[in-house]
Amino acid sequence: MPPGRAHETAVLVSALDDACAGHGGAVLVVGEAGIGKSTLLGALLDAAESRGVPALLGRASTDLGTPEFWPWSRLLASPAARERGLDPAVLDVGALPETTDARARFRAVADAADALAAAAGDGLVVAVEDVHAADDASLALLRHVAREVVAPRGPALLLVATTREPLPDGLDAEVPTVLHLGRLGRDTVRELLRRRDGTEPDDDTVDVLLRVSAGHPLHLRELLRAVDVRERAVAPLVQRRVAALTDAARDLVATAAVAGDEVERGLLTGPGPALAEVLGAGLLVEDPRDAGRVRWSHALVRAACRDALSATRRLAEHRRLADALPADRAGEVAGHRLAAADSPAARSAAATACRVAAEAAAVRRAPDEAADWYRRALEVTDDPVARGEVRLALAGALVRADRVVDALAEAGGVLDVAEAEGRPDLAAAAAVAVRGVGPDQTAARTGALVRRARALLGTEDSARYARLLAQEALVAAAGGRLPEAAEVSARALAMADRHEDDPDGVDAVLHALHARHEVCGGPELVAERLAAGRRTIALGEATGRPEALVWGHVWRIEDAFELGAIDVVDAGIEALGAVADELGGTLARWHQLRARAARAQLVGRFDEAFALARRFRDVARRSQDPTADGLYEAFISLLHRDLGTLATWTPDPEVWARSRGMPIFWATAGVVHLERGDDEVARQLYEELRPLLFAVPHGGRWRAIVCCGSELAAAFDDSEVLGILLDEMRPHSALRGDGSTGCPGPVARFAALVARHLDEREEAVRLAEQAVTSDRRLGALPGQARSGLELGRALALRGGPGDRDRARGVLDEALRTARRLAMRSIERDVSALVAELSGTGPGAATLTVRERETVALVATGLANRDVAARLVISERTVESHVRNALAKLGLQNRTQLAAWAADARL
Repeated sequence: MPPGRAHETAVLVSALDDACAGHGGAVLVVGEAGIGKSTLLGALLDAAESRGVPALLGRASTDLGTPEFWPWSRLLASPAARERGLDPAVLDVGALPETTDARARFRAVADAADALAAAAGDGLVVAVEDVHAADDASLALLRHVAREVVAPRGPALLLVATTREPLPDGLDAEVPTVLHLGRLGRDTVRELLRRRDGTEPDDDTVDVLLRVSAGHPLHLRELLRAVDVRERAVAPLVQRRVAALTDAARDLVATAAVAGDEVERGLLTGPGPALAEVLGAGLLVEDPRDAGRVRWSHALVRAACRDALSATRRLAEHRRLADALPADRAGEVAGHRLAAADSPAARSAAATACRVAAEAAAVRRAPDEAADWYRRALEVTDDPVARGEVRLALAGALVRADRVVDALAEAGGVLDVAEAEGRPDLAAAAAVAVRGVGPDQTAARTGALVRRARALLGTEDSARYARLLAQEALVAAAGGRLPEAAEVSARALAMADRHEDDPDGVDAVLHALHARHEVCGGPELVAERLAAGRRTIALGEATGRPEALVWGHVWRIEDAFELGAIDVVDAGIEALGAVADELGGTLARWHQLRARAARAQLVGRFDEAFALARRFRDVARRSQDPTADGLYEAFISLLHRDLGTLATWTPDPEVWARSRGMPIFWATAGVVHLERGDDEVARQLYEELRPLLFAVPHGGRWRAIVCCGSELAAAFDDSEVLGILLDEMRPHSALRGDGSTGCPGPVARFAALVARHLDEREEAVRLAEQAVTSDRRLGALPGQARSGLELGRALALRGGPGDRDRARGVLDEALRTARRLAMRSIERDVSALVAELSGTGPGAATLTVRERETVALVATGLANRDVAARLVISERTVESHVRNALAKLGLQNRTQLAAWAADARL
């Protein structure tokens, strides 16, 4: 038992006994360097051996070049692991069939955890040391195994990890038992002296040792070896031991200090007795679980030996190790080459080694690691063209890691090199490094790259030029220049088709199809969009391009939402989910979660929709997509509008400020403010939107702008705009405004609203009936409530034989649905119209919610100032509400309004 660690040892041994009894567990041992974590872990492993329980041990390392999953690979390669049927090949991410880096890494983590659980049998100890130094993949596997062993009916496995503080993020939440190791006290120091000398120590010696070491176990251990117990640092004590060695042993120590925390015997040169001498001095120790390696007795001991080496000696050792290591250990080779990069030739060798390490990381599906190696290559690359090539490779790694903004910055640097060196090939590749842009600074930066590349290339007919045209079309579409985007995208697709069989031809076709889909967003071009999606999916499947599958399925889902083809939506969501499982990363999962959230909103599963929205927001925050927050806010606003809770929702002011100049914002935010009773803000946004409504571009935002614009135009009684919008919507009334952004409902409902305000009564009823039919066919319960209300209003306005009775029947159904879904504002509006049709509330349904609230307060005799204070609006808005109410109800003054309010029981 380690001195002074009786309690901690008992906890670990008890956990071991529980695991042997079939109750697995996980323990985290925390403490500063040299505090005794490894010693305590050694006591547990001894206890496991005495019970016949196999133990697997791995150690993380901070040495540059340490590969992913290092501690787990070492653990799974041990003889004890082999005896249990375990194989480190389970962590070979590059060998997995998954089509993407993140998915393959997740698969490796899951498979390794399953293998360890299956190997547990009736007892197994898995120990990972120094997890504070572990890579992200190793930590992911540690967390996964921890969740497995603490779950009910988990494997008979005890997981123990040691770490320094601060703890790796979230690790303590996964591990139920955490042992914090403190420094040793007087009684323990006395016991250590007693063990060393075999006699009872005097108090003065105990006091000196305790004062000098401050109770630090490693310092105590070194002091107990020394003659002078007054040395207050570990390093001098270690260096005295090294100085006492033979020359051959000191050479071996130098190599080992540079090589790493664990060293293969084959890398240590010199006669056999030299290694025995170093082992005897307690600097290195043998690894009982791997006869081919030795390891440092402690990381602080290694640091003391390494720091004592001259710069010249360290450089020589790094070069020797880089030459000695095999090529398949690219990261370690690159680390040693970098450390020895003291001349132009050495810098060139280091740059090459870093690029090889980056390519190896890419093969292992580790894009962040690949990006790190490319950055290190840049540090030692001097030739401008070579730097441009490295930065282009870095941009590609960043795209795969979902770091789009960083990738664009690197692409801009590549264009600088291409222009300076006259390299059109670099320019063309840099301009298309990032595909898929939004209406923001990302599009502006991408557009600038395309213009620079085209200026360098001139005009040519090729696959790479087709990609430049496609990228230019995407930028134009993002900027709302749809005619230009349509013309350029058509040229891009035609050129790409001519070069489909070229080496880059398929990429050019896919890029051009993407551009065509973006510019064919108008309601009359659904068929062409569907065709682009089908061809993209087919090419993705035929050529193994997962990104193409993502875009193809995303387009399929959006177009199916618009057509009301709910079975296609569901099939697309399922297919996109499968791609997301394989692809990993954020893009596919974000789109799939958005589609699932919209699908839940469509049928009134609001709690599920909110939960999925939070998930797609969290996924998006792991990427650098600047549009993600705006799309989340837009979706949440639709949910609150359905539930009538917009007044309780506070939009993110930063997100709204970033979107302030976009027409889509004027339309959607205008409706939000209208529903919240912020009429002045709604009118201001409408005035900005109004000029666009005379000729809404037929792009991807046509439905949202036309539908929201119709509500605003109706609220502000803009007959001129309403007439134009009805002509716009009438040919496309069979479509829906739904999509992954949210499900506001059928275009026919908004057209019915417009027709009703224009007093086109027959048209209003026909369109409202079409809306109800569309919602019923899809099982869109919130839509049925809203469309039912609109049909009730249209029937009440028409007033033909039986219309009032039919309206009451439609409204009764809408009221039941609204109440079941807790759609407060719809329930209120339907109830008011039912009361009016029943003769108990004449005209109330013609007023907005805010107008009814204002009239109710005015009827009590309150002045406009007091009404404004009650409703937290301006006096001018109160005046507007009163004026609108008088006009709608055909009344002349406030006295008549008060009498009407009493009759209507407001």
